[in-house]
Amino acid sequence: MDAHKNAIRVLIVDDCPIVREFIIGLLAEEADIKVVGEAANGEEASKQAFLLRPNLIIMDIAMPVMDGLEAIEVIMQNNPTPILVVTAYGDAHLAYEAVSRGALEVVEKPSIDSTNYRQFIHKIKLLAGVKVIRHITGNRQAAPKHIIAKAGANRRSKAVAIASSLGGAKVLEAILSQLSADFPAPIVIAQHISEGFAEALADWLDYKTPLTVKVASQSEPLLPGRVLIAPPEHNVQLDVDGNIELLPYSPGNIYHPSCDRLLASVAHAYRKGAVGIILTGMGQDGVKGMQAIKAAGGITIAQNKQTSLIYNMPRLVIEAGLADFIVAEKDIASTLTKVLTL
Repeated sequence: MDAHKNAIRVLIVDDCPIVREFIIGLLAEEADIKVVGEAANGEEASKQAFLLRPNLIIMDIAMPVMDGLEAIEVIMQNNPTPILVVTAYGDAHLAYEAVSRGALEVVEKPSIDSTNYRQFIHKIKLLAGVKVIRHITGNRQAAPKHIIAKAGANRRSKAVAIASSLGGAKVLEAILSQLSADFPAPIVIAQHISEGFAEALADWLDYKTPLTVKVASQSEPLLPGRVLIAPPEHNVQLDVDGNIELLPYSPGNIYHPSCDRLLASVAHAYRKGAVGIILTGMGQDGVKGMQAIKAAGGITIAQNKQTSLIYNMPRLVIEAGLADFIVAEKDIASTLTKVLTL
């Protein structure tokens, strides 16, 4: 019997033969993963995707002939397939546009001494089982911006903390793009991403929403209409004045920045004015933080199973009875807007 009969079929797309060979070598160690093909550019990838019908495509962005962004569009329109974008730090600014075009997730290219090798393999196995749908490219116009409230305006009243992991970038886009320019509360996000990718995520989300999105910095105040992204190089919490405090994270922590630490500190600073949202993701980071918000009298929102790419994080919150609202991705923004008036 063929040992690879039920293996995950993977197509690797990168213009560098050395990178393709390295990734093939990594995956060769996994009995339940089989590399069925490789391509050096997006045009080859779109043809291979049609012919080979892989369970997952590992795709670079910067390539000749047809780049990864165009290839993702073609594949998701004609032959929808789970796509994991694996790119270098220098191309991070393009990586999240790939999410808009249908890719499921973005990660940094693994290296020989990579400490996140097992996490990379785990993501491949999770994403290969995701059902994707035909993706039609939408409007890419930038959202108009509004003027940020001055420091002190409506502070320490209500604040929103969002915990998000694998598959969360697309959900964050869906939420923030629906919020109005006069959104009355600050938002702080802990999204599990590779180091060096926070700026790219913030820039991409900033383009999608009328709110201002940026990477959080030390001692920065929380202001209505501003969205702060926790940098993955640090854990983020609020200090005694309710401002951003950046803390080092332990190298042993698989998931960073810590969702639990952010949520718990927002619960402590805002009490019943705290709103916690937990989105798609693996692991259990965020459960204790949502418990802290619930205990403080705040409001909790969890993404539902049907729209979660990976249901584990919201599932644990829901099963623990910690979710006040369980809603679909498309309804999170409207639910959030409503609860802020309570």
